[in-house]
Amino acid sequence: MTSRAEALRAQHAADGDATAAAARRAEMRALHAGGGVLSANDKVAAVVVLMDSEEVADVQLAQDLALAVMAQRPSTRPLAAFAFDRLRMLAGRPQKFGTQVVVRDGARELWTMEPGTTDSERAKWGLPPLAELLRAAVAGSSPPWAG
Repeated sequence: MTSRAEALRAQHAADGDATAAAARRAEMRALHAGGGVLSANDKVAAVVVLMDSEEVADVQLAQDLALAVMAQRPSTRPLAAFAFDRLRMLAGRPQKFGTQVVVRDGARELWTMEPGTTDSERAKWGLPPLAELLRAAVAGSSPPWAG
């Protein structure tokens, strides 16, 4: 049986409408606040719905949930890294891993990077090397955690 959180994730994956995404995030926040995000599957679903928000509180909750479920699901490491980078970007700071893409002068590129993060560190978080992230960003490819 699919939980409400998982249903919201499925809707999120199928519908790119910004207004609908904001409504799903609001419902997911309410679901979480009401104790309806308990299982690992629900937590991962909440992360996916919340992590692309422009609201710091949403992204912080996404990161908290991703970190909480990582012991059970190591495959959520890229989600936690994405949320970490997103929080830094929303704060106007350089990202660490290379997961955040912006459009400048009509071209897609990675948000400003913090120097010193190695591909070995990215690999520990389940992310591909920086060169691959950059190629995907420019090409508009789906990130590794989108599947």
